[in-house]
Amino acid sequence: MQVRDPEIETVEHLRQENERLREELAAVRALAIEDALTGLKNRRYFDERLAAEVDRATRHETPVSVLVVDVDRFKAINDTHGHQVGDDVLRWVGRFLTACVRDHDVVCRTGGDEFMVILPDANADGSARLVERIRRRLGHAGAVGPCGRVSLSLGAATWDESCDKASVLVGAADLAMYRDKLARRAAETVSRWV
Repeated sequence: MQVRDPEIETVEHLRQENERLREELAAVRALAIEDALTGLKNRRYFDERLAAEVDRATRHETPVSVLVVDVDRFKAINDTHGHQVGDDVLRWVGRFLTACVRDHDVVCRTGGDEFMVILPDANADGSARLVERIRRRLGHAGAVGPCGRVSLSLGAATWDESCDKASVLVGAADLAMYRDKLARRAAETVSRWV
């Protein structure tokens, strides 16, 4: 008959409990940085990662860019086709953007219909090429559910010495996105009148 050592059993029980707690903590951490709808990283992760990338860019004098992407007329999609279709559009945009970027770029859903992409080691020319690649691929993309084609407004900005904080970089990309949105709306209005 084998005698069980209570100390060994206690140690083994504590080891198993620690492993279970580690797994639970990893799951909680994932929930804290992932968007449940798209599976992309969320705004919390974006802010932390961008701060680290700007710090790295500052130390190593390397470029880093940010792309802000907004789904045009998203409220109208939800109002006309329902929130399920709106959710399908958001998931599609997440997959679409992920397919357009490099493996080490980070696509995040940062708000309702807003996405941001961190582009490590991408200068202004590189981020401009990405914007054009997205526009070209978006032009070739088919319909997304019953709402037809999806339109995106895009704005990019690149870190330089004047960007002492990540928020300045995001603000510049956001402003560029709003300029893009206004310019395209103006062009749509003109084309309707012609």
